[in-house]
Amino acid sequence: MLQKLIHYSFASRFFEVSILTDDDVQHVGLVFTVDPVSETFVLVNFDDSKTTVDLITNHCISAVRILSEDIETYKSQLDILFRPKSGKELTFEEMKQRQNIVRMWLLKNRLPVEITGANEEFLTIADALVIQPPYGAGNCVSTNEIILGKIQGLIKTCLLTSKNGRLLSEVYKVGL
Repeated sequence: MLQKLIHYSFASRFFEVSILTDDDVQHVGLVFTVDPVSETFVLVNFDDSKTTVDLITNHCISAVRILSEDIETYKSQLDILFRPKSGKELTFEEMKQRQNIVRMWLLKNRLPVEITGANEEFLTIADALVIQPPYGAGNCVSTNEIILGKIQGLIKTCLLTSKNGRLLSEVYKVGL
């Protein structure tokens, strides 16, 4: 079951879980993510006046029970909680254009990229990496550090600005 949670936490799905630790303490919260190496759970709770984040390490977990799956009501709150505010909010059209630029750049570099997600908002490479909006290097999610580093490097190269301020991908007419 732990492997299922690790896989789903990287597929942008959220779970509410109850974790029982060796000292018989029960921790209930939304799983933001599970570290694939240490298998540490990052649990988030939204109360009326405050938000709490708990880290539960694998070595002290005796039981994990899924209370509910795919909690979409808290998705936007969780995204805002751990992501830095960007200087400019992109419109839907700008986001789609950026998705297309990155997708075409990855295809040009011979990577098997597909558009996935319920609203076709994710770019997925061979089921090994997911790129979330706004499609920058920091928006890549993967359990494989080598793949993650290579793709982040490609995206950084794609989104570098040229001397006149245009995207490198616009200069080379990639995907436009």
